[in-house]
Amino acid sequence: MRQTILLSLACLILHLSCYKGHGLSPTAEEGNASGIQGRITFVGTWPDSTKEVRVAVLKRYPQGMTDADSILSFVIENLAAYSDTIPRYVDAYDYTFNLEPDVYAWVLVVWFPDIPLYFFGVKELGAYYQNPEQTDLPTPVNVVRGIITPGIDITADFANLDREIPFFKRREGS
Repeated sequence: MRQTILLSLACLILHLSCYKGHGLSPTAEEGNASGIQGRITFVGTWPDSTKEVRVAVLKRYPQGMTDADSILSFVIENLAAYSDTIPRYVDAYDYTFNLEPDVYAWVLVVWFPDIPLYFFGVKELGAYYQNPEQTDLPTPVNVVRGIITPGIDITADFANLDREIPFFKRREGS
């Protein structure tokens, strides 16, 4: 088990250090780029234990996963893009992502703690939930060639750091 965790962590670090992604691109040319843009609104107080906060886009959503090894493996396999570190202590942050045309199941704001092996303390602050018919899962985003889709807004709530599980299904009223 311990060897699996260390191997998974090493793979994630290697992947993140080599991954160039699409990142944030506030100067994307309209008509030529595909992607998403929105505003992240932060609720609550930024904890001093914050190492970094980023936006991440994943191809799938990890339904039913709670095991740390499984989630880590899932993220490595499904990470489409992630942002640079968001400046700390801001109330809101506007972002633009260039992405390949596709359907992305999970756009989320991820909090990393300032601890050794911080990947094991990662928490979801919030995700894109906009489909009124589906309140328990994030809303998938369809990226169309040549269009930057606006309005992919996320509320990132620091109260979510108190949840036991790192990534969660939204409940009615939460």
